[in-house]
This record gives sequence, structure tokens and C-alpha cells, in this order.
Amino acid sequence: MPNPETESPQLRRERLAGLTAAALVCAALPSVALLVADTPTTDERKVAVTSFVGWLAAGALLPMLYWSRYRALGFATYFAPVWLVAVVWCVAVVHGEWPGWAHGLPLGVIVGALARGRRGPQPGEETTAILFAAVLGGGVAWLFVSRGRPFDPAGYYLMAVAMVLVAWTATRLFRPWFELSLEPLVWLAYAIRGRGPGLANFPQTGPCLVIANHACWMDPGFLGKVIPRPITPMMTAAFYDLPGLRRIMVAFGVIRVPEKAIKRDATELQDAIAALDRGECVVIFPEGYLRRTEEQPLRRYGQGVWQILKARPNTPVFACWIEGGWGSYMSYFNGKPTKNKPRDVRRPILVGVSEAETIPHDVLTEHLKTRIYLMNRTIAARAYLGLPELPRFEVTAKGDDTRPDEAEALS
Repeated sequence: MPNPETESPQLRRERLAGLTAAALVCAALPSVALLVADTPTTDERKVAVTSFVGWLAAGALLPMLYWSRYRALGFATYFAPVWLVAVVWCVAVVHGEWPGWAHGLPLGVIVGALARGRRGPQPGEETTAILFAAVLGGGVAWLFVSRGRPFDPAGYYLMAVAMVLVAWTATRLFRPWFELSLEPLVWLAYAIRGRGPGLANFPQTGPCLVIANHACWMDPGFLGKVIPRPITPMMTAAFYDLPGLRRIMVAFGVIRVPEKAIKRDATELQDAIAALDRGECVVIFPEGYLRRTEEQPLRRYGQGVWQILKARPNTPVFACWIEGGWGSYMSYFNGKPTKNKPRDVRRPILVGVSEAETIPHDVLTEHLKTRIYLMNRTIAARAYLGLPELPRFEVTAKGDDTRPDEAEALS
């Protein structure tokens, strides 16, 4: 259970959005069930109720089968307008007929998405909201029945609920909806697979730091694809400040890196530490530089990652290796990104993720030890992808954090 004082604002917004959406659905279900079951004969009533329950269960199964728990929340944003259309159609067009499939399917998808995507709920708060909504919805349904005219008042009541649900999910669940919408484009360009022990028990909440090699512009997206929770990456100001993109980056909580020489008191490092304090999953490419050559798969790590871990030494670290980015359309292979290369179509991308590790205290005492340690942890993640080992980095007699055979290249 997250600590309310340190809970990520993003997680808090998602949890509030989920609770509100669940409450709205629970408030509407009794009235929907009443309208669907309001048929002339007992046999027709049984068929209508069975159809409604069946479509409700089928709809709930769809997001449950989706690979990403977090992005499954985006299904709620998609299907809330579908249900609104169904309600308007029943009120304004068919005048009193409420087919079970038209309401069971979208409501089921919304319920399944909220159940699949919940992260770090507070049980007391969640139970209270849903029970209150169910009682409210049951009371409204009883009011319609007692008056003997369920169609008109119930229809307008459900229309109002559906409108609120659409507005709430569109504004509060924008990020999972946006990422879910990009999935088809990402699928066309890349075949991304994650491997390694770190993925099996990746924490759904709480602070953690993900580090990886950096071979192309799309590396944050590759990590975001395999990591089962929203990530907080860093982005240089050259991209962050692009018109249109900035608003999305702000909404996603991306950390802006100014276009300047690296400094020990860099504001982006303080932003990263603050994100960890809020319980976020921070992604950093410690090289601070895109790969440029075939011969040098990993450059020397900067001191930034050490500064972050020195400030928060108990942070679990996941070291990753991304294979397949070098040579892609977004890499510096054979020229600048997007130049002299064909566009990527189902390009294989493999991401090896090590298990969580807290960096030993004796390593964190010196920045060189920390940087070399993390560089070696990064290349060790290649083993999860079946790739050949690379020589380990070591501190040379001169104090350089290099491999002996690459001292000149890394100087």
C-alpha cells in the first residue's frame, strides 16, 4: 500500500480516476439491469438478463487478457463514449428498448480495464466508494420501479452518468489511453520482447531506477513497452520543447534535461531524486549520449547516476540491455538518425532486464566504483538475451573507468 505522503501524483490521479469511474459504473448498473430486464414475459426477461450478463463478462475479459496492466486503463477511455452512444441511442431512437449487448459489452470492458489496471489501491477507500455507489445506484433503480415509469427518467439519469464517465476518463486516464493508441504504430515498426528475471517481479508501485545502454532515439519507448508500469524518463530540451510535444511530456511527467554541459548540481538530477521520492519508476541512460560507432557499444557512464543513488542509496536498480536499436532508422548507424537507412518494419528489439539490486554501500562511496559497477551490470544483462559476453570494465592504474582495450576510445 503506498504511503499517502509520498505517493506519486500520477498514481494518485490514476487511483482517484479508477475509483470515480468504478463508482459511476456501480451507480449505473442497477438501472441498466432494470431496463434490460423490463420485458413483457418471464422467458424474454431471462433471455435479456442472460444476454446482458454474458456480454458484461465477455467485455470484462478483453482488458484482462491485455499484456500491460497499466495501459489496459486506456480501454476505459475508449469504451466510455461507446456506452454513451448506446444510452443516447436507446433514449432517442429505440424509445424504451435496452438490448443487453449494447450496454453489457462496453460496461464490461470498463469494469475489466479498471480491475486490470489498478495499482496500489487503498482497500478502505476503494470499498467505501464502490459500496456507496452501488447503494446510490440501487436507490435510484428502486425509485424508477416504484414510480412505474422506468424508461424516461432512467434513460436521462444514465445519460448524465455516461457523460460524466466520458469526461472523467478522458481527462484522468489520458496517458494510458495515449500509450494504448500508439500500440499499433509501435507494433508495425518494432517487434519488442522483454526477457530476464527483473520482469517477473517488477514492482507495481514504489521508487525504482532503470538504467540501460542508449543506441537510438526510441530506447525509452522500448523500455516503456516491456516495463509493466508507467516510467519517468529524461528528455533533452531539444525534443522536450518541440511545439505540441511539450504538453504531452508535461502530462507524462518526463524530466527535462537542459541543453548544457553536465554539472553536479544539474536540476534534472534533483528532479529525478524528487520523482523517486514520489514513488516513480525513473529511467536514465547514464551514458548521456547516443551510440555513434559499431566498435563502442557502451560509453563511459557519467556521474549523474551516482549523484542520484548517493542521494537515495536504498533505491532498487534494474540494469537493462537493449539489443536491436543500433542500426535502426532512429540510430546513428551509417549517418544521423532518419538518414541513410530504411524505415523500421517489425524490427526485432530485445530488452534484457536484470533483477532488482540495491547498490552496495562500499561501492557508492566513490563515483568511479559506482559507474564501473553499473556499466558491468548493464553489459551483464546481455546474457538474458543470449548475446556473447563483453569484457568487463575496470579501473586502470591511471584511474580511468575503462576497459583496458578501450582506454583510448573512452578518453
